[in-house]
Amino acid sequence: MVCPAGAPRDAATPYNLFPAVPMHRSVRAAMDHLLTASLAAAAGVALLAGVVRGFAGFGAAMILTPVFSALYGPTVGVPVCLLVEFCIALPMLRGAVGLVDWTRIGLLLLAASIAVPLGILVLRRADPAPLRWVLSGIVLGAVLLLASGWRFRGRPTRPATVAAGAASGFLNGLAGMAGPPIAFYYLAGADAAATVRASFIVYFGAVDLVALLGLGAQGLITLDTLILGAILALPYVVGGLVGERLFPLASDAFFRRLALVILTAVAVAAPWL
Repeated sequence: MVCPAGAPRDAATPYNLFPAVPMHRSVRAAMDHLLTASLAAAAGVALLAGVVRGFAGFGAAMILTPVFSALYGPTVGVPVCLLVEFCIALPMLRGAVGLVDWTRIGLLLLAASIAVPLGILVLRRADPAPLRWVLSGIVLGAVLLLASGWRFRGRPTRPATVAAGAASGFLNGLAGMAGPPIAFYYLAGADAAATVRASFIVYFGAVDLVALLGLGAQGLITLDTLILGAILALPYVVGGLVGERLFPLASDAFFRRLALVILTAVAVAAPWL
């Protein structure tokens, strides 16, 4: 609001830094609502999660979703998490598209898309709490199996690929956790760390896009989520660039160990998310 020359400005009247460009009331209200002390905590978490995503290619949602949901509520926190994740997926795709097996990625995504509605159906009809404990046990068992040195012999078969994609889609619909089956699928193979990371980037980028479209169709992408997502995308992308720079310095063995640590954290946190 611009006051007439010489007229005192009411202290309660928000000050527009750019008087020639009036600030839209809904935008100003959203900014006042979102720019609170909790934003600094959210930005720090976004920076940390970005480093994890940039380095490993997955695992950021495990950090972002519970924190953002606690700070802003699930209806804002979950869409914001997906928005900031998708912001980093686009620049990271440039270096990933040439490293992945598109036939396998396509089969995984097709199976996941078909299985998502089944997960949502179970979520609506069953108590999710016991299911999360079951998920936690399955993921911990998979971690122990991978830690023992077990690997696929040769390339995964098509049935194994379909099963991994279907499990990912089912768990995404049930608990919003598409990651563990895909992480197990790739870490149990003989692919180099660069190929595994690139596959994570492409797969989860596509999954995030589908989820965003679904949330948009349900009216959950609001002005609040867009503004907050734009603000938090900056530290997240900065963290992602740091993680991307660190990745070439790590060995394949270190990458796999870190991925197992992330999966273990997912398993421990799953019942409480």
